[in-house]
Amino acid sequence: MMHTFLSATNLADLTGTSLATAQKWGESGVYPYHKNEKGKEGFYMEELTDVEPVRMMLNTRWEEEFHVAPLRDYTSVELFAGAGGLALGMHLAGFRHVLLNEMDAMACRTLRRNQPKWNVLEGDIHQVDFTPLRGKVDFLSGGFPCQAFSYAGKKGGLNDTRGTLFFELARAVREIQPKVFMGENVKGLLSHEDGKTLDIIRNAIAELGYTLVEPRVLKAIMYQVPQKRERLILVAIRNDIYEQGFRFKWPDPYRRVMTLRDAFFSGELFDQNVPQSEGQLYPAKKAHIMSLVPEGGDWRDLPIDKQKEYMGGSFYLGGGKTGMARRLAMDEPSLTLTCAPAQKQTERCHPTETRPLTVREYARIQTFPDYWEFEGNLNDQYKQIGNAVPVNLAFAIGRSLIRLFNEIEAQHPEQSQYEEAIRAGQEMLPPQLFELDLFDLHEQYPVGANIINNPPLQGKKIDNSDLDDSKNVLVSLVPDPYLEPFTNHRAKAYFTGKKFPSTVKLNKLFYLMPYTKGKGIRDLYLIEVARVGTKHEFVETADENDFRLVFEIKFVKQLFEDYKPIKLMIWRTFTDTNLRAILSL
Repeated sequence: MMHTFLSATNLADLTGTSLATAQKWGESGVYPYHKNEKGKEGFYMEELTDVEPVRMMLNTRWEEEFHVAPLRDYTSVELFAGAGGLALGMHLAGFRHVLLNEMDAMACRTLRRNQPKWNVLEGDIHQVDFTPLRGKVDFLSGGFPCQAFSYAGKKGGLNDTRGTLFFELARAVREIQPKVFMGENVKGLLSHEDGKTLDIIRNAIAELGYTLVEPRVLKAIMYQVPQKRERLILVAIRNDIYEQGFRFKWPDPYRRVMTLRDAFFSGELFDQNVPQSEGQLYPAKKAHIMSLVPEGGDWRDLPIDKQKEYMGGSFYLGGGKTGMARRLAMDEPSLTLTCAPAQKQTERCHPTETRPLTVREYARIQTFPDYWEFEGNLNDQYKQIGNAVPVNLAFAIGRSLIRLFNEIEAQHPEQSQYEEAIRAGQEMLPPQLFELDLFDLHEQYPVGANIINNPPLQGKKIDNSDLDDSKNVLVSLVPDPYLEPFTNHRAKAYFTGKKFPSTVKLNKLFYLMPYTKGKGIRDLYLIEVARVGTKHEFVETADENDFRLVFEIKFVKQLFEDYKPIKLMIWRTFTDTNLRAILSL
């Protein structure tokens, strides 16, 4: 039986107990204690079936939920959008944003750079009139900053939220009347002012005509995020819908805890190692101190004289101060990211190198895809990433919300505003994402069976008049180890990663264009066959059951004299378009 190792630190985080308590469980035999291949002590998840968070991960329906797709385009509004962590997660789940509001100019530039079709409204939310959207938007969400609330009111409702940004979120809900809305905030809101603040929010939501689902703190490490971040999630359903029996089900967790190794290297989370990027540097004196801290350690691991030197007056104060001179561990999730990786109180030093985390490392810990680029100077970029909701956490919540909307839609079909716009010849929203499950495909198409059968070229020399510019093209990143045959037009096959996201259904694909990192596209291939295969066909050391989508391809022609840059807009490595758009580059 295969065992999934769980460190004592991760068990403590999952259960909300201290590390000392988790270690005591192992040392006293409450749960069997083991050493992994690196000599680290911990537990096997399969032996912790009476620990609720672990049991949830062992019995998860994550894979099933991952393939939830919207029955139609569900429209949404995003408030306090920041750099787009929550917005991107919701977009990937299937929501189509009609408006995003954000006050920070650099964050707005980031949103526009990565999603040019999003309607980003830059400015103070107090000045935004949402009434034109009334009845036209399905869903509203936002991570409202939490300022002080008034406790003067007798009932503690909307009036007591005046002057706060929650009041502006509530105003948007009142003016738009979405079917469902969601707010997210820090875990501390749950207990703020002995629960009075949350009571005010509950009463305010009731005044709006919505039923609040019992709020829940979600731990990001349970949702394919390599970071110990916790967020309070508030979901509210409009009363007329709630009274018909529609309920929100929280997302199932991922099957294991992700670590910095997952974030920084090719594997389940990313198809390639973390790209190089800018990052802060330590002054020489601090670099020397940090070089003495072991992986996973902090100031307490320094020699006593160095402790006193680095900590100064803080050395003599109480408390653990474990964020100071903190070096992360490669085989653990990151601590919660802050807005700057080198602050003395909240240090985030790279696990094996003596430096702060880079921008791209920061972004990967928040599960932003590598194509998502951040505007502004270095401090602006760190701030945007540190303030974001992890994309994978938002994606998981978004899929659960899509499931709820699908249940509503099944009983009350409603035409999307955007379907009407498309018929009227207006601009379409970004298209729906189709995510294939290769295990399901393998059941339908055994190895060797063809999913696509396009007519072969039969040795014909092709010129532009022979090309069908209406046909769909898949533009696919070719990782460096497999690039050589594509460089000189000898490539016969292309195999995908473990996941295959596309905005075109598989059987509609016709051409393939290899994308070379740092260069772009140049050559056109015909997809003659698409089938389920395995990575083992191409890499001898790979698992024979590592299913992949395999395109058997044939070189058609070199479309451009030199490489043309093109942005890969779809999640992870793939994007698709049609040949007409490619020829217009």
